[in-house]
Order: sequence, then structure tokens, then C-alpha cells
Amino acid sequence: MYFADSTCDMPLEFIKKYNIQILGLRYNIGNTDGWYTTANKEQLDDYYTRMRKGESASTSLVLYDDAITAFEPFFRDGWDIIHFGLSSGLAKTYENALNAGTDLAKKYGRKFYAPDTKCVSAMNIFIIEKCKELEEKYANLPDCLEKIIVELPELYNRIQAFFTVENLKYLQKSGRLSDAAKLVGNFLNIKPIVICEKKEGKLVSITKRIGRLASLQYIASTLSKIDPSYKKMFIIHADCQKDAEMLEQKIRKTNKDLEIQIVELGFIIGTHTGPGTIGLGFVGK
Repeated sequence: MYFADSTCDMPLEFIKKYNIQILGLRYNIGNTDGWYTTANKEQLDDYYTRMRKGESASTSLVLYDDAITAFEPFFRDGWDIIHFGLSSGLAKTYENALNAGTDLAKKYGRKFYAPDTKCVSAMNIFIIEKCKELEEKYANLPDCLEKIIVELPELYNRIQAFFTVENLKYLQKSGRLSDAAKLVGNFLNIKPIVICEKKEGKLVSITKRIGRLASLQYIASTLSKIDPSYKKMFIIHADCQKDAEMLEQKIRKTNKDLEIQIVELGFIIGTHTGPGTIGLGFVGK
């Protein structure tokens, strides 16, 4: 059985195709408390509109007991579980899910695998698709899961994602930038280019560009790093569909044969990066 937490921003059709169970996270905006698993466009538009109007938003990590509640029925019914979630460098969500799954697997005599992929948002889709491919390849072997575990890191260590934001205040509020950097950056219209680095799985700024157009141009240029055998890529955005389409057009000018899917960022990551966040993810060389 495949699990993913709601930070993975998987489209509903993908969730249904692979029968993925979603481990939700709590959120709050204004006077509204909620439990986020997936959302439709109308719900996402409303959430980001409220953020743009100045309503305060926050999220809570997955607790150990939350993960126990989600995983236990499947272990009890005889399933092994493969779980994907937020990078361990960004919150204790990964650690809590790992501990809960490990304890339950021992209790029920099942298998549990939760790799720390150091990935964010829809990048985990690449990994689940690879898992399904390996599962079919090794389906008749008793050590199928063990073989998947051995082969999978080669892929997730090559997944790359480059993001920029519309307003630095959300990264500053999350502890990513100092107050001075936020004020000066917004005044000068400076846009950081952010990645989830692979050593500790934290968000780091690797460079800056002045203005939205220049930051999108830089993100489009990162495709020089793509593995040509992987034609699929994701454009991820938070309430900036037109910018996502502009980025797609820039990419298609020189890469006409790519499979490009535009995915909207969900409440959880979007709360910490803000409306206007946009990124590009692909499998690197």
C-alpha cells in the first residue's frame, strides 16, 4: 500500500490511479481550522485569496498518533506500506511518520519503508511511478520490497526542483530570511531561487534575480540539467496560473517534446512560501 502526506500535492487523478492513501496535515487560516488532504481549484483559490487579503495562516506537523491512526488499519489487514512525505529537513512530520510506521510494522509483522527523499511537493510523483515500475518488474520475487529499496535512491537523489516566490515575507515568517533581507529584498524586487538541497533536505537560496520575469527565465534555464531519458516534468505554482503558463511557453520554445504537467501547490507548503510561488521540477542527469 502506498501512502503520501498531503505536502506531496498529488493531483486527484494520480491518487486514484495508484490508490494512494493521503496522510493529512492540520492548517489554520483566519478563524478556520482544517485538515488538509487534497483540495480542488475552488478551495485553493479561496485559500490563497484569503492569504493575499492578509489573513494569517499556519500549519501543524503530522503527530505520531496521527500516523498511527492512518497506518494501523492497513497493517492490521495484512498490508506492507511504502510512505512518502515532506523532507526531514523541513519538519518533524517525516520523523513522526517513520517512527509510527516502524513501530506498527514490528507489532503486526509487516514491512514498512519510508525513504527520506529530500523532495518537496509533486516531486514525489516521480518516485511513486518508479516504485510501481519496480514493483511490476520484481512482482514474482519474495524480496520485491527489498529490491525496490535498493534501486530507488538512485532516482530520488537526481530529482531537482527550483522555486521562486512573489513575496519574501512568507519565507521570512518561516525563519528562512532575516527581517532586513525581507525588507530590502521586496524594496529592490529581488527574487530568490530556492532549492531543497540533498544533504540535509532544507530549503536554501542558491541565487537571486531582480524581478519576476528574470527569475522565471532563470528557472527555465535549469532544464539544461535534465536527464534526456526523462521527458516528464512539473511546473508547480500557488495561485499564479498565468505565470505557470508563461514558464511553460518559455520551456517549449527549446524543448518541444517534453511532457509538462502544471500542478497547483497545496495549502501546507503554500502557507510557508505564499501565493505567487512557482517552481520547476524534473529528474536531473
